[in-house]
Amino acid sequence: MSALEELAVQLYDAGAVRFGDIEAMVGRRTPIYFDLRVAVSHPRLMTAVSKQLSSMASEIDYDILCGVPYAALPFAAVMSVNTDTPMIMRRRETKLYATKKILEGVFQRGQNCLVVEDVVTSGGSLLETVCTLRDEGLRVTHAVVVIDREQGGASVLKANGIEVKSIFTMTELVQILRKANRITDDVVELVFDHIKECQFGMKDNLE
Repeated sequence: MSALEELAVQLYDAGAVRFGDIEAMVGRRTPIYFDLRVAVSHPRLMTAVSKQLSSMASEIDYDILCGVPYAALPFAAVMSVNTDTPMIMRRRETKLYATKKILEGVFQRGQNCLVVEDVVTSGGSLLETVCTLRDEGLRVTHAVVVIDREQGGASVLKANGIEVKSIFTMTELVQILRKANRITDDVVELVFDHIKECQFGMKDNLE
């Protein structure tokens, strides 16, 4: 079993990948749900995911990291420590007192910032972070993500000047889990149908 296959199985076994008739955050039903927040309770899983993200990032020119709040922040932090790369954090809202900052940490205008995300669906959350970083004078052209759900988000981001590199596409992930006998052919078919039926476009990019 390859390192990526082992990682996929670890994500499933930790409960970060779940299957069933699940209500998605945007009010739609989905046969597959990702909860990568559980990774913070599994240090070896955190290390493995962050190592893969850093490997993809090694091909990108960047000076600083920023994780999309909140699920991606732990991955960005591990990447920062392991690669000795500065990190900044985007607040959900501007601080209303003292420094009144939207970004926490030290950075300089013109620096290349690599964005880290857990899952891309419509691309809205990642794009919101990118817009804030650009408004603060940072240059953002790339993002590394754990899972691309293949529902149009990567295309939305590309149209906004962001190239997305993912550890897994949803197709790759379910194929690995089927090969490892974690799921059945019926589940695979349900997921593939979901990918085809649920596609986001530019009009959905703030979801």
